[in-house]
Amino acid sequence: MEPQGRAAYERLGLNARQIDTVARATPKRDYYFQSARGNRLFELGLREVTLAFAGVSQAEDLKQLEAVRAQANDDGFAPAWLRERQLDWAADLIRPEQDRRVEHEDAAAEALA
Repeated sequence: MEPQGRAAYERLGLNARQIDTVARATPKRDYYFQSARGNRLFELGLREVTLAFAGVSQAEDLKQLEAVRAQANDDGFAPAWLRERQLDWAADLIRPEQDRRVEHEDAAAEALA
């Protein structure tokens, strides 16, 4: 761990052992929890599709996300971003909003019939 990172954790009140635990953790997978009842390193269990959205924090990735968002319409952003992150299989599972709207209208018409 870089000295400035260690200093930041010290300012948060972590001791040397806790900082070493955090240093060995896997970024964006392992998290360190502190409470009055104890401390624990745990895995949040986020998978690749969730991380494609929730795990974007680097400046370069954020620029890439903004570029994709600017090119895609509202309905097309999620599949476009997943494809950008090389998760084509997940993008293929997302149906366009128009398809969902028609399906919903058909179901409503059937219910009223």
